[in-house]
Amino acid sequence: MTYEGLRLRLSGYWRRGFANLRQKRLLGKDFTIISNNCWGGMIYESYNLPKNSPTIGLFFFADDYICFLQNLRDFTSAPLEFISPEKSKWKERPELTGDKRFGNYPIGQLSIGGGRTIELFFLHYHSEAEAKEKWERRCKRINWKRLLVKFNDQNGATQDNVDAFLRMSYEKLFFTCKEWNGMTSECFIISQPSCYSVVTASHEPFGKSHYLDITHKINSLYQ
Repeated sequence: MTYEGLRLRLSGYWRRGFANLRQKRLLGKDFTIISNNCWGGMIYESYNLPKNSPTIGLFFFADDYICFLQNLRDFTSAPLEFISPEKSKWKERPELTGDKRFGNYPIGQLSIGGGRTIELFFLHYHSEAEAKEKWERRCKRINWKRLLVKFNDQNGATQDNVDAFLRMSYEKLFFTCKEWNGMTSECFIISQPSCYSVVTASHEPFGKSHYLDITHKINSLYQ
């Protein structure tokens, strides 16, 4: 087994093995996490809770994610459609051209007024039917009063994206492995192996870490 494989396995044991213990520290269990990658699903697993968010097991490119957050109610009410990989506006991005998995999972598309269209990459889904059923079911679970939004520096994030995210009024977190202009107390620099130029979901914190206490952040939604 590789070092990375061992790290992921141990992280999974730590995340799931102490989930019920972490759950006891929560002030509430009906919160919603909106995330640009798989981190949200990992957080629900770390507390052994139902996934009250549609952004589970998928990822966005940064421009689309910011647009999604700026129009969250509209996009989560819009009909989910699907496109072929060849029709994706992001198909030439190195994050996709260098990934053998591209083309083997559903790609969703949401459109709202003003010609605003975004794409969702359902990385951990086996079919369009599964992606559509879970997306629509979980959109209905969103708790608009207990909302935590997370962004990171993956998938083409720019300074403009970071600035736009930090201006939003949500309770939020931003994870990165480098300095950006205008960083606030909501921003956390996460150590990464030198082979990574961005933070990956599996390196983003859960539970209590030396970066922050996620339980404390979630509990702030109830105070």
